[in-house]
Amino acid sequence: MSVFTFPEEPDNKRIAVLPFENNTSDENLDVVGKMATDWIMHGITQNKVGEVISPQIVDNYTSIIKASVVPSGENAVLKEYLKPSKVITGSYYLNNDKLLLQCSIMDGDMRRTLQSFEITECSSDNPLDCIEALKQRVLGYLFSKGRATIKHEETPPNFNAYTLWLESEELARIEAPEQLERINEAIAADSSFFRPKLDRVAYFYNRDQFSIADSLLQKLKEETGIEKEQRNMINHYEACFKGDNKMAYKTYKEEYNNASKDLDINLSYMVLALQFVNRPQDVDSIYLATNMADFDLDVCITCEYRYFVKGMANLELGRITETIELLAPYARTAGHEWIKEVLMKAYVLNGDDQAANDLLEHIRLLGRITFWEGMMLKTGLEYLKLGKEEVAANYLDKVADYLTNKRDTLSTDEKELQGEVEFYRKNYSRAQEIFEFLHAEGNDKISILTYLAITYYQLGKEDYAQRIIDQLNKKRVSYQFGDVDYALAQYYAVSGNEEHSVNYLLKAVASGKRFTSSTFQNDLIFNSYSNSNDFQKILKFWYN
Repeated sequence: MSVFTFPEEPDNKRIAVLPFENNTSDENLDVVGKMATDWIMHGITQNKVGEVISPQIVDNYTSIIKASVVPSGENAVLKEYLKPSKVITGSYYLNNDKLLLQCSIMDGDMRRTLQSFEITECSSDNPLDCIEALKQRVLGYLFSKGRATIKHEETPPNFNAYTLWLESEELARIEAPEQLERINEAIAADSSFFRPKLDRVAYFYNRDQFSIADSLLQKLKEETGIEKEQRNMINHYEACFKGDNKMAYKTYKEEYNNASKDLDINLSYMVLALQFVNRPQDVDSIYLATNMADFDLDVCITCEYRYFVKGMANLELGRITETIELLAPYARTAGHEWIKEVLMKAYVLNGDDQAANDLLEHIRLLGRITFWEGMMLKTGLEYLKLGKEEVAANYLDKVADYLTNKRDTLSTDEKELQGEVEFYRKNYSRAQEIFEFLHAEGNDKISILTYLAITYYQLGKEDYAQRIIDQLNKKRVSYQFGDVDYALAQYYAVSGNEEHSVNYLLKAVASGKRFTSSTFQNDLIFNSYSNSNDFQKILKFWYN
């Protein structure tokens, strides 16, 4: 090996920028090529995209290596001695009064073109306009190459847009309110950048603003060409909006296969497997594709939710001990509420009543009272599912007394929680008062109407119950994903009409109702026949 030869490196970040060829026949425009080369090199160095090999470095090596040992062929020193990972080449020419720049990025051996950029055009009097636009494209490609987003793009985004998009990704991971602002800024910086437009759809979708999200998707669909991966993601979201959970899962598989280690893509595929198609058996391999060892859950909501989904999948598969081992390290932390919910379920299922009680007490002592209130109800429900009514009553009675003592200081959400607590304590008269009050206040949420209808039925007021059922049926609108049918299934389950209940559950799942930690097999209301053949068919609705 020559003393001048760089060693072979697995992570070679050297980028050679060669002089841009002047095809204008005007020597006065030689400076344009020099400017383009300098501008691109400066951008690479300033933004730490790679280590630049300049034309001057190539000339210097050529001058000090004996001609007898220099291999023949164009750019031989570059290829045999400097060994860059990529080579940037370009040329420019005139078309009337327009200057046109073209540029390509090749591999280190200059045998394969990695990216050819669209020709950049500007006035010959203002060549910097072309050069700056080209630099943005080159930097966008170099910076995003190998990252998940680049595969969605027909052309690389400009660098400014890409950095704004990266900021929006980081803001999303900590659920910062500025996320949407950065997404919009990235779109404004490069209107051809597909990924932030898709992220904007996801932003509103994840906040249940489905009408806005769908409208944005249809606009994006009109702007999108024939690029396969872009079309696939549009098909994915269209399936989500239609409640076609099987297609949503199928289309996202391609996205996952292309970037299984991308944290957000990995989590999304886990959620689709567990909550959209109820395939907890698929979650394990997806989860293991990304190593969690180096992630800080205190600043990564995505990481915490991965643990939640993994834990819930484990419990569905009966892996209770494994779930406790995975999540117990977070039992005494200040946050990680998603994790604590699954850990509580695992403790209850494992028969570890003291650990469950200690977990709830720790939450209370930390002063996270709103979370504690909800967890007390959820813990009581978990014990009721197991038939442990005395233990359940301990949790339900405590939170009922606490909420009663707050009297008029209860928030609307706490009032609704109070109604649910009284409902599951079978204190139906008190539950009726609470839900009637909420309904009279203009709160006509599907969940409140459902509890009110069931409460009326339990008190023998079937005429009143039927009136509420009629109201529920009138609440059908777009993007509900089976919520009304699911509510009716709950009502008929309590009233003893299993056939009606199962039929409405089928309608709900077919409309896209998700399998969450509190629906279907995790819903106490369906506990009595959750092992029936008909119910099991519902759980596997999306399997075939």
